[in-house]
Amino acid sequence: MLYLGLNGGGYGVVVSSQVGLVLWWIVLVAAAWKVLPAGPLTRVAWGGLALFGGFVAWTALASTWSLSSARSLQDLSLVASYLAVLLLAVAIHRDREQAVRHSVNAIGAAIVIVAALAVISRVDPSAFPAAHVTGAFLGGGAQGRLSWPLNYWNGLAALVALGLPLVLSIATSARKLRVQALAAASLPLLALCAYLTFSRGGAIAASVAVLAFLVLAPDRFPKLATALVAGAGGAVLIAAAAHRSALEHGAATHAAFTQGRQLLVAIFLVCGAVALAQVGIGLAARHGTLPRLLRISPRRARVLLAGGIAVAVIAAVAAGAPSQLSRGWNNFKNPVGSLYYGQPSRFESLSGTGRYQYWKVAVHSTSGHLLTGSGPGTFQLLWLPRATVPGYVVNAHSLYVETLAEVGVVGLALLVGFFVLVLGAAVRLVMRSEYEARARAAGAAAALLAFMVSAVADWVWQLPVLPAAFLLLAAAVLAPAPPRTSVRAPAPEDTAVVAGRHRTVLRLGLVATALACVIAIGIPLAAASAVSKSQAAARMGKTSSALADARSAVRLEPGAAAPQLQLALVLELQHNYAAALAAAHQATRDESQNWSDWLVLSRIEAESGQVKASVVAYRRARSLNPRSPLFQQ
Repeated sequence: MLYLGLNGGGYGVVVSSQVGLVLWWIVLVAAAWKVLPAGPLTRVAWGGLALFGGFVAWTALASTWSLSSARSLQDLSLVASYLAVLLLAVAIHRDREQAVRHSVNAIGAAIVIVAALAVISRVDPSAFPAAHVTGAFLGGGAQGRLSWPLNYWNGLAALVALGLPLVLSIATSARKLRVQALAAASLPLLALCAYLTFSRGGAIAASVAVLAFLVLAPDRFPKLATALVAGAGGAVLIAAAAHRSALEHGAATHAAFTQGRQLLVAIFLVCGAVALAQVGIGLAARHGTLPRLLRISPRRARVLLAGGIAVAVIAAVAAGAPSQLSRGWNNFKNPVGSLYYGQPSRFESLSGTGRYQYWKVAVHSTSGHLLTGSGPGTFQLLWLPRATVPGYVVNAHSLYVETLAEVGVVGLALLVGFFVLVLGAAVRLVMRSEYEARARAAGAAAALLAFMVSAVADWVWQLPVLPAAFLLLAAAVLAPAPPRTSVRAPAPEDTAVVAGRHRTVLRLGLVATALACVIAIGIPLAAASAVSKSQAAARMGKTSSALADARSAVRLEPGAAAPQLQLALVLELQHNYAAALAAAHQATRDESQNWSDWLVLSRIEAESGQVKASVVAYRRARSLNPRSPLFQQ
């Protein structure tokens, strides 16, 4: 979690592929040496592996009819890496309660560390110079939104939303008071980090997660007290940040440095106060007795909940909620509004900043191939010819909509089925657990829900640190129950032989799967690395080395457009226009919907004297990206 979180969230084919290769090699070696699986898997775990494994297999199959084989292979590499996380975690767990406790503690601690470093990068701009690169590059007020180290503000907010119920469960269920106090002290820091991202989606996911935790957790009054005290501390820090404009807007000035020091003092004081308050809450929960008036039976609680919901619905209707929702939906469909402005007023805006337009194009593009989709990783090729708003867009900003467009109904059903199964297993674990174990299970279930909510309106699936956290928690709730201590009679010899054969078949299956996934991850990684080396050599004027690396990439992925395009560009630098044309034509055949391939082909055609062919290619490029500023001259 820390490695991914501190490496841009794992975004990009290189980092995610390296992690995936390491994990699959561990699976391969451990299965070959009869170390994995560590114990029998539950039926629910088999169901989860079958659904997610089926999604990966369908992604591989969908690559065969994709609009871009290179993009689809990179997408396959990503989901194969995710499968490694799930499979390895499921295979090593033997005790569900222990697995949940360790996963909640480890993931919660990792998220706190990432959030703390993110806040430090804001209060002390000189501590991490790379923290300001993303904002300076994007402009438009992006510098005001805290994004480092994930380099995406909404992704950082989603990570904090996932971590909040985990840390809250630690603060209210840890066995030692000092651990509770430390966890509670980190909650205001998480709130401040989330606020500085100015992410509306993150705020929604965090609210849903905390509410879900309080609903699912046992002994709610002490946990509600912890949440209120930590929330008050977070509100104080947010108010302190809001009154320091240079710091809030991410300015790297002397005023921001001074304000950062002041805020740092406030952070220590507030977090210390919350820690002391949690010690008092923890002592009261352990040694105090809840007043009789506050003791509510489960039946009475259900009645009060139903009554509260009914009153809330009636009040909302009376206050004109339906018309407000209608106006809110119309505002969401309006793409007008800055993507990057980093002021508190952003939370008052309901604009979807183009999301409705992305989703509309994605859904409409499924016409004719609803079951199969256009191919993994190809949303951009669907969007650009049909774009209704300007801007550079790669993802549909919704995991569910993008999955439908790219891999069709089949892929969406497999992925959503996996999510529902995992969340159902988590809620079931909550219902079957007691005391501290139930609080941890409630934290895990709420964190799983937070990720699923975040995935509705953002591209969190492409930030591996977030799916990795989700899958590690999923593996924990899918683990087998703690082994019973009762002595069982030895199994009959025939049964033992059959069980041994099943284990052998399972290990052989793990080895075969690991080898297949190593190949699926390794080839796109090697090709992407060769293309990058070729580009670097070309920038230094070493065209011979650039040509050799480009040809290596073509040999690794002969059906992919990116290596062919790089080969064409290097040959163009060498004025070998005939060979460059051949490579450019091959790139357009491999990725006929990519406007940039056609634009390069047009230029090379012009350089080689093929004027009419150049105009045809240029018009084709313009038709595939009509809103590009390049074609607005």
